Amino acid sequence: MSESVGERLRELRTERGLTQRELAGPQYSAAYVSSVETGVRTPSGDALRFFAQQLGVDPDELLGGRSPRELIELDLELIETAERFLAGDARRATPRMQRIRRRAERLDRPRQAGIALLWLAGYSTGDIRTKYVADAETALAGEPPPVRAMVVPLRAAVLTGWGEVQYSVHLLETCHAELLRDGYPQPSMLLTLRACLAERHLRQGDLERAAEYAGSALRLTRGGPAVLAELTRSHVEVCRSHLAADRFADAAASVAAAYDLMQERALHPAMAYCLLARARVRGRSGDVEGALADLGAARETAWPDDVPAITVELAGEHLAAGRLETAAALLDQIRPAVAAGTPLAAELRLQLGSLAKARGDARRAVEDLRAAVELATGLDARGVLVRALRPLSELLGETGKPAEAADVLRNGLIALGAEAD
Repeated sequence: MSESVGERLRELRTERGLTQRELAGPQYSAAYVSSVETGVRTPSGDALRFFAQQLGVDPDELLGGRSPRELIELDLELIETAERFLAGDARRATPRMQRIRRRAERLDRPRQAGIALLWLAGYSTGDIRTKYVADAETALAGEPPPVRAMVVPLRAAVLTGWGEVQYSVHLLETCHAELLRDGYPQPSMLLTLRACLAERHLRQGDLERAAEYAGSALRLTRGGPAVLAELTRSHVEVCRSHLAADRFADAAASVAAAYDLMQERALHPAMAYCLLARARVRGRSGDVEGALADLGAARETAWPDDVPAITVELAGEHLAAGRLETAAALLDQIRPAVAAGTPLAAELRLQLGSLAKARGDARRAVEDLRAAVELATGLDARGVLVRALRPLSELLGETGKPAEAADVLRNGLIALGAEAD
């Protein structure tokens, strides 16, 4: 198995009998040398040249025994292929990433092979994903803790697919705690774990824990998809310029920065849940504009399958703020994408009924709210049922149907667990 830059640095330093403080010299600190040797940080080109001079070797020797150009070109090809995954072209990206994985293995580059496997796993399902994750765990077994931790979110996704939701949360929380305990607070890895934990807790209905992780994840993010894409392109361009000038140490530092950004970009569908958690907290505290901003941003970054639910929630916030036309436009836009007979369909009818009521259309409001109650009762969607019962009962009473109003309320309460008279 090939050595990392940090491992080679430590080996050469110990061979020469230097302490980390002595290697650091006046320009760096012993803590910085330690973070490079353990893989927590990737050294800049200037740092690589300085350490090489201190050790009496060529900077390329720290980058590995093979041609540094060949290795950096492999990194660039991996990043370019990952871009295709992010652009939605998994069909063509998959065979290309598989070739990169095999090439990395031939070059004895387990880290690149492991990263390629993780991208393949991220865009696979079922047994194929499970196999990719297991292979990535093997490839990265000898890497520093922050690199090995890259597998954990996908292993947690596999466990969730098996119905082991609590175990997946335990795995994520344990990894997060161990990185902090052992002195590896690598920002992009902490961001990844916190965003995944926010998503898991929100899906389980634990808004308090979700908001806690979401807040700490959002503080670490460097921007939205467009900003991160621009930063990635800049680092790749700089890397190519260094490569053309044979400045391999600088090129390696630039490509490492690009890798870091790609990891964050792959995370953005999970970041949508961080925004969603914060939106709900803001909405409950009366910060309507903040909630609307977060829901709008979540809608832009979420997986396509999650967009309808976020859109319905966004419409509900606009409706609560009195922006009826905006709410109506959002509901009309997303209605064809909502599958019939689902909890989301019940939520949609609730919002349509609330919109009709706000517009003064009692007949339409009763029709939609009644449909929401019936759907929610059949699906045991208790949250929708609780919110739909009262306005439907009130409307029926106001339109001269007090007996029907009482029946609706009584049947709904029974469905929620109240005892019948």
